[in-house]
Amino acid sequence: MAVEVLFTTTTLLAAASSVLENAGYRQVAPDRAGLWPAPGARVYEDPYSIDALVAYETWGDLAANWLEAQGALVELISTHFQRADAKAWEGYLVLLTPSVPPRESQLGALEIRSDTTHARKFVITGDDLRSLDDVERALLPLLPLRTGDVEAEERSAIDLLPELLGRRSIPDDTVRAVIAAFLDQ
Repeated sequence: MAVEVLFTTTTLLAAASSVLENAGYRQVAPDRAGLWPAPGARVYEDPYSIDALVAYETWGDLAANWLEAQGALVELISTHFQRADAKAWEGYLVLLTPSVPPRESQLGALEIRSDTTHARKFVITGDDLRSLDDVERALLPLLPLRTGDVEAEERSAIDLLPELLGRRSIPDDTVRAVIAAFLDQ
């Protein structure tokens, strides 16, 4: 059961940082990350992307200043990567605030999320958050896919079918007959 948390910019940054670090990201050294328009902003990278976490006290601060954060991310990427580098095209700006946008600003949050100019944006506000699990859920598009209990050994999808369908109470002999018919074309 998730415990409800009272979020601050500090707890949001810590929770988001923890999620990224647990997923294999590493924090970019502050001297390499450059200057950011919000205190405590953090930059992370993995082999494929650069992700900036920027937290604002209020929705108003986020709405007024997110373009500056986007500019800092673009500057960081253009300073450290060539156009041919994969990371030059995989920049993500995670904008966080513990406050809830007023009803009249809901469209503004959607517009920021939909703006893919220069970087993909994630806007995580107080109305998205009840527990620490919600921070991870909001960052799922940045995280590696989980394979669950699928074993690491090389097995084809057909090899996995009897076990997977057996969990749904489909008789093993039926599954094997269908697989045999499929393989025999």
